[in-house]
Amino acid sequence: MRAPRTLLDRSVGWWRTSVVTLWGVVAAMALFELLVLNHSLSGNPDISIGSWTLLCILAVLTLLGRRRWPLAAVIATGLASAVTDLWGPRSILALPPLVALYSLFVIAGTLQRVIGLLVITACWILPAVLTGSSPLVEVVAPDVFFLAAAVTAASISRSRREALEHGDAQFAAHTAEQRLTAQRDAARSQARVAAELHDSVGHDLTAILSLSEGLAGITGDAELDEAITAINALARDGLADTRHAVDALQPAAAVEPGRRTPAEQPPAALGPAGALHGWDDLAGVLGTTRRTGLAVALAETGPRPEDPVIADTVFTVVREALTNVMRHAAGATRIVLALDHDDSATRITVSDDGANTQDVGAQRRPVPPPGNGLTHLADMLRERGGVLSAGPIPGGWSLRAVIPLQPFGKNL
Repeated sequence: MRAPRTLLDRSVGWWRTSVVTLWGVVAAMALFELLVLNHSLSGNPDISIGSWTLLCILAVLTLLGRRRWPLAAVIATGLASAVTDLWGPRSILALPPLVALYSLFVIAGTLQRVIGLLVITACWILPAVLTGSSPLVEVVAPDVFFLAAAVTAASISRSRREALEHGDAQFAAHTAEQRLTAQRDAARSQARVAAELHDSVGHDLTAILSLSEGLAGITGDAELDEAITAINALARDGLADTRHAVDALQPAAAVEPGRRTPAEQPPAALGPAGALHGWDDLAGVLGTTRRTGLAVALAETGPRPEDPVIADTVFTVVREALTNVMRHAAGATRIVLALDHDDSATRITVSDDGANTQDVGAQRRPVPPPGNGLTHLADMLRERGGVLSAGPIPGGWSLRAVIPLQPFGKNL
């Protein structure tokens, strides 16, 4: 993942990394140095052109290593320049050290840059001091100008490269965060689908089981009793398959748990898959429970909140509570559902008079396995700023939930 590049950025990047430009600069530099050497030695038969030509070629060839070993290239070209200034034609190798120094300032660290700058300065000034052929100021002034120009150009190129690399890192991090967010949201959506599957299908199958068990053996018709038994078996298998499907879907909800707070979640996104349940849907789930033979009484105080998320949460809590009564409360005959609405919260209480089929002696109804039932319900309420509690009461069992009515995501 890379940050956007301008045409100039792409051109500079290609120039800095291409093998073509690496050899192209060396070839152009060699041709230039040979022309300078020929001009400097013309009319001066006392100087051997062959030895100085070989030195120039070797110095230029060291520039091939300027990207991998920039400091070594600076030292080699600087020493070659000093040799020609001391014993040969002056200034014929002034340009290769600048090319090497430019690469050094673009690539290397601070210490190497300081060493390279000192080496070039010494290789240019010391020969002038030792030979004394020209005033030092005349020698130093153009050298300082060219050094400053090379260092400035390299610093600008390095700064731009580092800015682009930083932008690449930020862009990659942002892209990775978006990908993780998408994965987390998909996992949360999958978990909501699993929860809805457990709550809705589980409730309906539990009601079918209760109805079929109530009809078993009382019809006096062997074929009808056999059909009822088959219905009961199919409902049990369907309930088991539903729980297995939920168990398979739920682990994905563990991706990056707790990364999104309630304040970050839009209200509609916290509802189950599909449309939110409304207040009118309560009548259907209460009617289904009554048809199983349980007496269900509804007591409600205060005006119902208009927030659809509150209505959906109330429906989900009530449906799960009624399903647990039908599934676990042996001998239950009645359920009392109390809804208390005020300016701060909606309070739900679901009480029954049944014993627990799984643990009657201990007068305790165990919490369903993690990821299902009450565990999911508690997690959902916690995300919406509410709380859930359940436990035995004299003569039965009670589930209590509190759902705050303040604007969703505020001060939770």
